[in-house]
Parts: sequence; structure tokens; C-alpha cells
Amino acid sequence: MNSIGDFAEKLINEQVGNIKQGKQLPPSQGSNLTPNGKDISNVVVPDSFMKQVLGESFHPQETPAVEAIPELVWEQPEESIAPETLTEETAQQLVPLLEEVKSLLKEMTAAATMSGNIGVNLGGACEDDKSYEAIEKSYGYKKAKSSKLPGDSRKSVLKDSIKNRLKKRK
Repeated sequence: MNSIGDFAEKLINEQVGNIKQGKQLPPSQGSNLTPNGKDISNVVVPDSFMKQVLGESFHPQETPAVEAIPELVWEQPEESIAPETLTEETAQQLVPLLEEVKSLLKEMTAAATMSGNIGVNLGGACEDDKSYEAIEKSYGYKKAKSSKLPGDSRKSVLKDSIKNRLKKRK
């Protein structure tokens, strides 16, 4: 005996051999073990019972499963209509039709806009119409003040700040 695994294998093989020879009953028919369940793999459940138990969610599939998907075939019409040239008569017939289509489209867009289906603002309504200065003030930021000195421009202020930083480094 080399290990516990070898010992367990020897016990199992001994038990299987005893069962095959008829010296011992299978474990399912033993005294302290639970019996095996009945084989219900071939039981047919009627659709009426399934519908009663599952209710509306049950849909019986009476047709067998299809192995291949049928191909859709579009039939080409044999008659091909040759395009006609546009004449004054056909143009005079088309103008009222086009005007009618245009008026219908105007009515449709007006109706859709009035019912709220089509709108311009996709972001929704704005909560407040405050300016950015008012919003910044509410957060505690101070308003920027313009310089009162005559020679102060943004460019000169930037140059002065760069000069001061360079002086501090030396």
C-alpha cells in the first residue's frame, strides 16, 4: 500500500467485484442509503397539464424542429416597364400631385411638432437661467476686476509675472 488513494481504490474495486458476483447488494438498495429515484426520462407530459401549470407562458411546439432555414426566393417580374420621357402633359399631371404631397408633409410636420413628437431641444428644459457670474458667485468665487492702471494690459501683466518668476529662481 503506497498511499490512501490506493487503499480507497482497492476498497471500491472490492465492493464492485462483490456486487458483480452477487455477494453484496448495490449501495442504493442498502440499509442506510436513500434509494435511487424513478427513471422519468421517458414520461410524456400532456400539453393540457403544462398549460394548466404554466398558464399563459406555455406555448406548445407541435411542429418538430427544422434542421435548415428555408431560403427566401424573390421572383423577378417578367414585365419590365420602360421609362417614359417627360412631356408637358405628364409634367402638368405631376405638378398638382407634388403640391398635394408638399401640403401633406407640411401638415404632418405641424401635427408632429404640436404633439411634441418632434422638437428642437433634445437636452431638456434648463433649470436656471442664471449667468455664469451669478453661478460662480453662489459657489464663493470673487468676480475678476479690471486693472485701473493705464499701462496694464493682459500682455504686459503676463510679461511682468514671467519676469518676477525668473528673478525668484536666480
